[in-house]
Amino acid sequence: MTSGLAGARLAAVVCAGLMASSCAVYHARPLPAGPDIQPAASGLKVDIGRLRVAPLKPILVDARDGLDPLEVAVLAVLNSPDLAAKRAALGVKGAEAFAAGLLPDPQISVSQDRPVSGPDTQTAYAISPSLDVAALLASASAHRAARFTARQADLDVLWAEWTTAQQARQFAETALADEARGAYLRKVLAAAADRYARSTRALANHDVTLQTNAADLAAKLDAETQMATAVHDAAKARRDLNALLNLEASVVLPLVPGPPVQTYDPAAVQAALGSLPTRRPDLLALQAGYRAQDANVRKAVIAQFPLASIAYAYAKDPAGTTTQGLSAVLALPIFGNRRADVKVQDATREQLRAEYQARLDQTQAEVRNAQAELAGARAQAAVLRTDVPRLEALAAPAVRAYDRGDIDSQTYLTLIQNVLSKRADLDDRELAARLAEIQLETALFLPPATSRTAP
Repeated sequence: MTSGLAGARLAAVVCAGLMASSCAVYHARPLPAGPDIQPAASGLKVDIGRLRVAPLKPILVDARDGLDPLEVAVLAVLNSPDLAAKRAALGVKGAEAFAAGLLPDPQISVSQDRPVSGPDTQTAYAISPSLDVAALLASASAHRAARFTARQADLDVLWAEWTTAQQARQFAETALADEARGAYLRKVLAAAADRYARSTRALANHDVTLQTNAADLAAKLDAETQMATAVHDAAKARRDLNALLNLEASVVLPLVPGPPVQTYDPAAVQAALGSLPTRRPDLLALQAGYRAQDANVRKAVIAQFPLASIAYAYAKDPAGTTTQGLSAVLALPIFGNRRADVKVQDATREQLRAEYQARLDQTQAEVRNAQAELAGARAQAAVLRTDVPRLEALAAPAVRAYDRGDIDSQTYLTLIQNVLSKRADLDDRELAARLAEIQLETALFLPPATSRTAP
């Protein structure tokens, strides 16, 4: 009796020690007390060795000569707070994959009964280790599903890094284009304001008509409106860019234009489009998600196996009789609950398959749309690059002709407004071409055609 009781106590002590050694310890992790936004561009991370997005790796970052849109794209990946949060979430998926790879812990049931009255005086005890057979059979599929889910999350972050980089490029290109437009309009406005001031003085001396003075005022107001729009749009693009970079909104980055925009020939685009399912992170992520769900289907099928758990029992009763035996828990598939889970998992897999097909179709449409936008914007810009200088050449002598009275105020005003309108159209088409080029590179997951590469 003594040896049996001692064995039961030893088993309990060993179990308690094992549980204590495998338990984690709680540590407090308080939330941040306030925002963590960089007050200056000097605080930006520039460790390009951390880049994982292959198309961005050849780009060098050197702020000594200013930051072009490609360099800004790299900085966005390294400094975006949203991307930092997404990377932190990867730890959760990694932990889930680790947990899914563990075998189910065996359980040990220990009991002791001391007689209080009756003829039997020996202390009874029972030890019964058990194992969850259903969990053991499902562990391989569960681990496979968790691994693919973790890979899907990682690829989703990679795609988010790429799209964030391209968005930063678009903001930088927009800011540069609007600032260039504002600089041009500032010169036009200065000339229009000077002319209106002289016209107003001449009107006071009755040297010009009220109609002439009104035309000068209209030209000045038109230039003011367009310049205010350009300044507003440039400032907004810079604020949006600063938000991506985790910079204070008031920080002014030293943006400079990038290399001349080039493009990929149609054959290269077609080849890149055909290989997208093996390269583009969002498509690879959907593939990983589909494989994870396929593993869940296998898991649901295996779960139909009726044996749920088995246990071994070793016991001694108060009369001193010692027994040992086996027990098993069987799940009877009478009401079809497990078959229903198989149907749910299979339907979910079919849904993911349809989503993947839809993304493939959407990707094709994105590429073709970007190609069409790029071709259209470049064609329109080419025409305007011919027309605008002609209009500007006509406008220069028109000012002198207007001063001499050779043309009336309406003709002069119409000519000036046409010049400003066509110049704005040219700026818009050139910006649209640059943005369409970025959209094409984004959809094809290709390095920029004008990347500053490392030696």
